[in-house]
Amino acid sequence: MANDLDSLADRALGRTALPAGELRSALLVLGPRWSVTAEDLKLVLPVKPMARAAEVAAQAAAIADELDHHPTFVMEYPGVTLTIHSHDVKAITATDVVYAARLERWLRAKAV
Repeated sequence: MANDLDSLADRALGRTALPAGELRSALLVLGPRWSVTAEDLKLVLPVKPMARAAEVAAQAAAIADELDHHPTFVMEYPGVTLTIHSHDVKAITATDVVYAARLERWLRAKAV
């Protein structure tokens, strides 16, 4: 598993469940706002004002379209909650981690 965000964001996509050790490593790279709940990779992002939250949601949607991999996200005051997993395998896969890393890279670049 990649040990930095850029390597994680640029890794090959995959549709098999990540082993627990790889998932733990990915979470360390993604940072403390990401977690695993049941079979989902989850981001809880408090962000204000609502226009800024909408900007985050728009970027999350753009990355989803780019990867043809679509999360569930809820935008409600004061922020955004996003969950993602590969529905066909009912697990977190490399594609989910790449999605999360690309979003996290954007969030850090925008100081969100």
